[in-house]
Order: sequence, then structure tokens, then C-alpha cells
Amino acid sequence: MKYKVLALDLDGTLTNSAKEVSPHTRLMLERAQQAGVTVVLASGRPTPGVQWVADMIEFHKQKGYLLAYNGSEIIESATGNKAFDLHVNPEHIPYIYDTAREYGVQMAMYHDGVVWCDDVTTEWIELECALNHMPSHQTQSLLEEFRWDTPKCMISGKPEILERLERVLSDAVGEDLGIFRSEPYFLEVMPQGLNKASALGLLLDHLGYSPEQLIACGDGFNDVHMVEFAGLGVAMANACEPVKAVADFITKSNDEDGVAYVVEKFMLNE
Repeated sequence: MKYKVLALDLDGTLTNSAKEVSPHTRLMLERAQQAGVTVVLASGRPTPGVQWVADMIEFHKQKGYLLAYNGSEIIESATGNKAFDLHVNPEHIPYIYDTAREYGVQMAMYHDGVVWCDDVTTEWIELECALNHMPSHQTQSLLEEFRWDTPKCMISGKPEILERLERVLSDAVGEDLGIFRSEPYFLEVMPQGLNKASALGLLLDHLGYSPEQLIACGDGFNDVHMVEFAGLGVAMANACEPVKAVADFITKSNDEDGVAYVVEKFMLNE
């Protein structure tokens, strides 16, 4: 089998519009794993959100990895051990926090499975917590109360505001931090040079495989590097145009078992 590793984004890729993994897709993933494929659930979601999907498909029964926070944490599914654990350089966090407030949006940080922010009632924070099955903690001042390293910072708000803010932050601190949108309404702040592609590179080295042995499937802005990096980069039919532009193959949509189609075509039917 040419391809040994299968990296899958979650929302809009592995999960359908109901945020579920279809029985057919689950079956194809099980068959791929039984054939020796290492599956990686690669998401911008916090670890609890990735773990929730992993539990849905009983991912712990096979060898695989959870790549959370766009790569800040990589966890062995069977053992729960962290293979990699990175954090945002705290030096620039006050500037990012203050600049977000100037633009009328807010920044959130993560610790011990909890989303910390100054206002937990915004629609985007409520969405983040509901999507990842995580509780939130409202602070009087995030900078004063949050006292831990964080795997990422997330700024949420109206897409047109975040589009401008992304450029401002990239110009100011882009040499030291990764700044990109995972969704139109989510702006991620990550450790420098870290994205799904670079994190998968670390994991491939750890496993003894090359990028040419990797299939990566995605649909969102934060999947562009991963899809471009893989030996076979796959865009979902519902993917944004930047992902489709770098893909080697466009599969069916997430509501049409697009991941299962890729597994059958490129892994099980070789």
C-alpha cells in the first residue's frame, strides 16, 4: 500500500452537516486501520473537541493520533499520551488581547479543557463550547486571571472585522506567531511556524514515514498547508476555494461520504 497515513480534518470533512460520522465512513476507516493505515484526526479544535469525535468512532480501538489545536497537541489515541505539546509565546499575548478589544472582538485562551474569556455569552464562544463539549469560564480581565501556558489563542467575531484584524496582527507579530483563520468567524493565534502541515511533518518523522505516504483531506482555510503538504492532498467538494486550488484530488462532499470515497479509491482498492 502506497499510502500509510491518513490525516482528516473534522468539521466539514470527516463529520457531516449534523456533526456526525456516517456508518459507512466509520466502516471504511476501520478497514483502513485494520490494513495498517495510521489515521490522524487533525483539527483546530481543542483536545476535548477532537476527543469527542474520536470517542464517537471508538478511535481508541486502533492505533491513531489526535492532532488538536492545529498541531499544538498531538496525542496517541490508544494511550492518551502526548507525543508533542507546544504553547503560544506569552510575550505578545497582551498586545493581541488589547488589539482585539480595540476592534470590538475578544480573545479566548484554553486551559485544562476550559475556554477562558471575558464574555462567554457571545454567539461564537457559545458555538465553540457547544461544538467541543467544553465548559467556559468568564473573567473580569483575561490577562489578569489567566496564569497558564495556552496551546492557542482564539479571537472570534464578525468575519469582516477578523479579515482586517488578521492583516494587522500578521504585520505586527507574524514573524513570531502564526496568525490565520480556521473559520470566517475564528482567528487563530498559534506558535510560530506551526500549522497542521508542520505538525504532521513532526508526526511523520516520529512514525518513520514521508509526506509522499500521506493522504490529507480538508475543507477549511487552516487545511490549505496540510493538503498542499501531503503526497495526496484532497479537498472536499464543499471545501473553500483556497483548499481546492492546492488539492491533487477533489472528493465528494462531507454529506456524501467523501472521506470514505477517498479511502476506498486510494487505499483499499489499490
